[in-house]
Amino acid sequence: MPAIPPGSHPPSPPPVQRLLQARDGELGRDELQDCVGIADRKYFRIQYLRPAIDQGLIEMTIPDKPRSSKQRYRLTDAGRRWLSRHGGAK
Repeated sequence: MPAIPPGSHPPSPPPVQRLLQARDGELGRDELQDCVGIADRKYFRIQYLRPAIDQGLIEMTIPDKPRSSKQRYRLTDAGRRWLSRHGGAK
């Protein structure tokens, strides 16, 4: 797999695009899941949440405690740039 230049990201898969476009501020996993209409927690985590975090498009508000009941997620600067380039900014 070719190296990705710093500051750039590979094309986001459609689930990640839906997640980024559905966000609004800091949201919990269940709120994000409702926004994209996915009922299965494991499927949401594997197909939506993890790829967006791995690409640096969203981040945890409490990164030291990923399983915290108070965990929320927010867009990173890279996520906001992605939205502005792809017409999904709110």
